[in-house]
Amino acid sequence: MIDFFAKEPGIPRWMNVIPGSNGWAAAEPVDKGWSADRKYRIRTRDGQLLLLRLSDPGLAEAKREEFERVRQASKLGIPMSLPIEFGICEGAADRTFPEAGAPFVYSLLSWIEGEDAQEMLPGLSGAEAYARGRDAGTWLRRMHGLSVPAGAEAPANTVRREVTRKIQAYENGSYRLPFGAELLARIEARLPLLEGVPAGFRHGDYHPGNMILGPDGGLNVIDFNRSGTGDPLRDFNRMETFTSGISPSFARGQLRGYRESGPRDPDFWGRVSLYCAIECLFAIVWAIPFGEPEITDTLSRSRIIWDDFDGFRRDTPKWLDES
Repeated sequence: MIDFFAKEPGIPRWMNVIPGSNGWAAAEPVDKGWSADRKYRIRTRDGQLLLLRLSDPGLAEAKREEFERVRQASKLGIPMSLPIEFGICEGAADRTFPEAGAPFVYSLLSWIEGEDAQEMLPGLSGAEAYARGRDAGTWLRRMHGLSVPAGAEAPANTVRREVTRKIQAYENGSYRLPFGAELLARIEARLPLLEGVPAGFRHGDYHPGNMILGPDGGLNVIDFNRSGTGDPLRDFNRMETFTSGISPSFARGQLRGYRESGPRDPDFWGRVSLYCAIECLFAIVWAIPFGEPEITDTLSRSRIIWDDFDGFRRDTPKWLDES
């Protein structure tokens, strides 16, 4: 394994304002992921590895709530990046983050050693990938059982508002899906399934790109950056948009692990297909600011989703039939 700290030992001077940083030996930037956070892998003087996330001070309350959700999940016995410390610091005067003297928010978590699951899963046997998927499904069920604030808005309201906003953005954009009108109709037909669904805990981005396979082959969960409240079943949209393309065996295992570790919802596939349909139509709205090749990739992925659900004339994806 590459020693990321061999070339540039020590830590930037501006990190000295973070409590406990006098016990750190080195810091290496981490560039993976879509989060706006600046991330660093920290090595302490006694050899521990930590993850440091830095955010804009305007996000302080949101990041505090995110850290609390990580703390909640960490009590469930799930192998995951564990919360250590959260705080707000005044910036150092002699270096820039984000500018001299400006405050920033920091979150410190344990580092998970291993390899990205999305890169490793294709090399596993079907049985091994399925077993790891069952683990992921069982853990997701545990997370969905966590309590949320009493005033959390009902998914029926938040999703309807989101759909209305994104329809406007889609219609104002310059890209169209050839099946867009039909897809909108399929979404509208499924929205009533959300009536009466209570808000619950969501990881928000649950797929192998946010999981690590450790040296022992075990699966670990990372990155709660998009966690929050809503319909917990929305966490399965990534199963279609990412997971099934990486490893159908893992996706099938995730479904089995989830559905066997708790009560079955009769509207499970109706709601899951609703969120996949929403993703199919509106992913292009997300992709446009990033330009090519994201736009081309997103249009291709939307076609795959559309075909997987047979134009959403069915609620279950075709790859599930292969189990």
